[in-house]
Amino acid sequence: MSRIISIKRRLPSQNTSQYRHWSLYTKERDMWFILLRAQLPPVEPLHIPVKLLIRSYRNRLVDYANLVGGAKPIPDCLQRLGYLEDDSPRWFECSYEQLRCPRSEERTELQFPIFPWPF
Repeated sequence: MSRIISIKRRLPSQNTSQYRHWSLYTKERDMWFILLRAQLPPVEPLHIPVKLLIRSYRNRLVDYANLVGGAKPIPDCLQRLGYLEDDSPRWFECSYEQLRCPRSEERTELQFPIFPWPF
């Protein structure tokens, strides 16, 4: 059983998110937390490894390293919400994809291939 969470926000590239002033990165991370929290209520961590697919629908594609680096706030927020024990390789495995779409349809999808939580 899998679950897909769709968020109407494009992942920033690592160049635009990580190499700015720390306060701008903090605002970006906090915005992701608010958007994820709206669809994923906090839970007690289950202490199991989690696999995740992050799919970015964007008007302009970025190189793979910038895609992965720009997605860094997502595992951090999932850990804060209790959906990840830790973002280390022992507890977290992630794949990243990006697909081209019109600007009006830009979004980010998180797909949990195995979704152990009961909602």
